Formats: sequence, structure tokens, C-alpha cells
Amino acid sequence: MKYINFKKINNIKLTKENFYILTDFDRTLTKGNSISGWRVLYHSGLLGDDFTKRYDKIHNQHHETWEHRFKAYINLLREKGLNDEIVKDAVKDTELELRDGVKEFLLQMYNLNIPVIIISCSLKNVIKEYLKFNNCYYNNISIYYDIEKNGINDIYGVTPNSKNKIIFSKELNDIIKTKNFALLFGDIVDDVNMISEDKLNKTITVGFLDKKIEENLELYKSKFDIVLTHIWHELIELANEIIGEETIKQLCFIEK
Repeated sequence: MKYINFKKINNIKLTKENFYILTDFDRTLTKGNSISGWRVLYHSGLLGDDFTKRYDKIHNQHHETWEHRFKAYINLLREKGLNDEIVKDAVKDTELELRDGVKEFLLQMYNLNIPVIIISCSLKNVIKEYLKFNNCYYNNISIYYDIEKNGINDIYGVTPNSKNKIIFSKELNDIIKTKNFALLFGDIVDDVNMISEDKLNKTITVGFLDKKIEENLELYKSKFDIVLTHIWHELIELANEIIGEETIKQLCFIEK
């Protein structure tokens, strides 16, 4: 089903010239039952049995913060010599799966020159190479994540609570300054943190709620302007219609 805050979205009109996209990756662009980007390397077996055992140990341990856990993962990847060639091999055979229509959606965003900014707690290397392998990585896509450059040299340290602290490149910032609005996609309520609080009134937030729907629906409705449940393709249909320079209300095909 689809739940929409008409009071908010009726005040925002999106055209292909006036907005950019902020999106999570895991279980937002990928299906709700898909593995995470981190698990691509885990399931590939390319880093050896010792990596798998130590990854499990880190995963099962209690960590005071997300940062502590991610640092432990990163140190393990460094030790095992992760590089881009390993990542390229890993994404060729994986249970990571895009939501239906995402490839078409990303192509349309590219054709319309709409900036797509992916902010993820996963690994850029995995996200980028996976999109490339699926023929849907374009030069309008920017990825902010935990690992930069060849292998694992630089760390952003993205966590669900720090997504609005990411510092974009000057080039990307210059583009964003020309846009009045943003369209944000996520699958957990903390994904709303991708946009600063003072810009929320000019941002349409769309949330996927794939699990424990009855338990979490009211919370999601309080955080997202649009909540989608059990429908894999509605994110794409919704975004595609918005690019048609209509209001969200008109495009959702739902009577008020």
C-alpha cells in the first residue's frame, strides 16, 4: 500500500530542473529481502575462510557504536588485502538484487541530468562495481560511503546517524545550490538524516517499509512523507511520474 502526507507534498512541485535525489542503497535501491553490500564480499569466499570467521565474530560482538563496528570491519578488510579486482569478481555472482525498475530509473535520471547521491553505510567499491556490472552506473551518480579510492585507503565512516554530516565535493555542492528541492529515499527512519533538518520542508521523503509493517507503520508515517509497503516497483513509478513535472498527488493515482 501507499501512504501519503498530502498536506506536505501539495506545497512542493518538482520538475526535472529543480531537485536532486538523495538515496540509501541497501534495501532501498535493492530489494527489502536482499543481502547488504557488506555481505557481497562475505558470501563470495574470495577473502578466505578466516575472513568469514572473523567477520562473524565482529558481527556478533557488542559494539558501543556503529563507528567501532565499522572500524573493525575496515581493519579486517585491510588485513585481507581487499582491492578493486576482488570486488569486481565478487559482484558477478551475488544475492544482492536491485528492486524492480531501478535500472530503468537510474537511466532516466541520467538522461534528464538529475543528480543522484547515494549515501550508504556499505562499501562504495561494492556499490559502484555492482551498478557497473548491471549497466546502470552513470556520471550523474555520486556515492558517499565507508571506503574511498582503490581498495580501502580513506574512510568516511558513514553511519545511519551521521548521514547528514557528509561533506560533498565542491562540484556537487555547486550543483545542489541550483536546486530548490530534494527527493529522498530510504528504508529506515534514520535515512531521513541524509538531509539537514532545516531543509526538510523542501524535501519529499519516501520510505520503504518491507518488514514488521503493522508494528512500524505509524513511526514511518511520522518520519516519511510517503510510505510504501510490500510493493517493489512503486518507488520507480513514483519517481518517474515526478519527472513528468506533476505534483506527487497527481502522480500517485490516489484520490485524496
